[in-house]
Amino acid sequence: MNQLELPTRPQTATARGISEPIATPWHEFGPGGGAWMLHPADLRALDPFVLVDHFQLGQPVFAPHPHAGFSAVSYLFEDSADGLLNRTSLGEKNFIAPGSLQWFQAGRGAMHDEAPRTPGRAAHGLQVFVNSAAANKNAEPASFSRDAAEIAVVEREGARVRVVLGEFAGHSVRFGAHTPVTLLDITLSANATLEVPLPRAFSAFAIVARGALAGHRVDGPHALRFDAAGDVVRLAAGPEGVQLVLLAGAPIGEPLAARGPFIGNGPTEVNDMIRRFQRGEMGELAPIHPATS
Repeated sequence: MNQLELPTRPQTATARGISEPIATPWHEFGPGGGAWMLHPADLRALDPFVLVDHFQLGQPVFAPHPHAGFSAVSYLFEDSADGLLNRTSLGEKNFIAPGSLQWFQAGRGAMHDEAPRTPGRAAHGLQVFVNSAAANKNAEPASFSRDAAEIAVVEREGARVRVVLGEFAGHSVRFGAHTPVTLLDITLSANATLEVPLPRAFSAFAIVARGALAGHRVDGPHALRFDAAGDVVRLAAGPEGVQLVLLAGAPIGEPLAARGPFIGNGPTEVNDMIRRFQRGEMGELAPIHPATS
C-alpha cells in the first residue's frame, strides 16, 4: 500500500547569537600609521581565519616580506583617502584602489609588499590572514583581485551591502582561491536591521569599523563573534548606525602553527618554510622604500 507523503513543514530560520564586543587594540606601526588588531591567542578560534588588521596607513612601514601557507587578503574601504601599491615576487605590480580587494594566495611561499601610493594620504582597510588546508600549503602562489566597479551593491531599506566575496541576495562571488570565504561590507543606518543567511557549518564574525549594533555600544572599532548554531545573522544597528565587515567561512579543522608570516600545520613545517625563505626559494623583491619598523 502506498503511503501518503505529508508536506514538509516549513522551517523557521534560527538566528545566531552574538558575543560581547571583542577589543581590537590599536598597535602603532610607526609614524606611518597602525592597525586595530584582532589577533586571537588561539589561532584556530576563527578558523579558517587567523587574524585581522584594521589598518590606517599614511606612510610605508614594511619592507618586502615573505608569506607561506595562507592567503593575505587586503580590502580597502570606500572612504580610504588613497589606495595601496601591491607587489609580489611573482612579477605582479598593481594598485589596490579604494573599495577594491586583493587576494594573495602564498601557497609554498613568495615575497610580498604593500605601501600607500601617496605618502600622507592614509589607506584605510583590512588585511585578513586566511588559512590554507594542508593539501594546499605547498601549492604554487597565485593572486586574484576584484576592482571596486566589479563589486555588486545591494540596497534595502536602511541597509547597503557590498558583496565582495561569497553569496548574498542572489549574488555569488567565487574565484580560484583554495579557501572560499564570505566578505560582506555592510552599512546600516540608525536602528535599521538586516538578515544575512549563512550555512550552519560556517564560522562567522564581524569587524566593526564605526558605530555599533544595538545592545553592543562600544567606543571605537571592535569585533563581534557569532555563535555557530543558526542559519542567519540578524543585525540591528544602534542609534548612530553601523558599518561592519562580516567574515565567514567553513572551518578547516586542522592543527595550526605560526611563526611570523609562515603558517603551517606544525613546527616542523614552519621551520621548513623558514629554511626555504633563507635559501631564496620564495623569490626576490627589491625594496622601493625604507622600512620604518
